[in-house]
Amino acid sequence: MDGNYMFLCGVMWCKFGQQEAGKELLRAAKSGDPDMSALARAMLAKGARRLGDLERRAQTSSRAILEGSLGG
Repeated sequence: MDGNYMFLCGVMWCKFGQQEAGKELLRAAKSGDPDMSALARAMLAKGARRLGDLERRAQTSSRAILEGSLGG
């Protein structure tokens, strides 16, 4: 596996949540190359944090919309 390709997969996973990129990162995380595995694991972790942040924001926005429509 190529480090540049893995980095680009990480960007696609972190920025856009692209599933195919996430699958490539998972595959690389299990590779025998310790550097590649470390890069993939770091990108997976960063993407997971970002997706969690987006989820929390979506819930907050939904609540605000609901409260606004109820006159709250």
